[in-house]
Amino acid sequence: MYTINPKQVLHEFYQVFKLEGSVILHKYNFKFSKAPKYHKDAMDKINTFVSMPANKKFKKGVLPRILEDIGFQNIKV
Repeated sequence: MYTINPKQVLHEFYQVFKLEGSVILHKYNFKFSKAPKYHKDAMDKINTFVSMPANKKFKKGVLPRILEDIGFQNIKV
């Protein structure tokens, strides 16, 4: 998600879709623990300088928790 405040964006999605609708979000899953240091450093630069600051926040389980806190139901992971 290319935003500084993903919770605010998801809240706005909820306002639009709360009566009827669905949101489907996809996030790539890359195992940084197995990546070489130069790759981790490159991803840090991308996250910092290419408008992907929320990428660091999305650890396992964070996005479903945010969606539940906002009010979304029937979340499938």
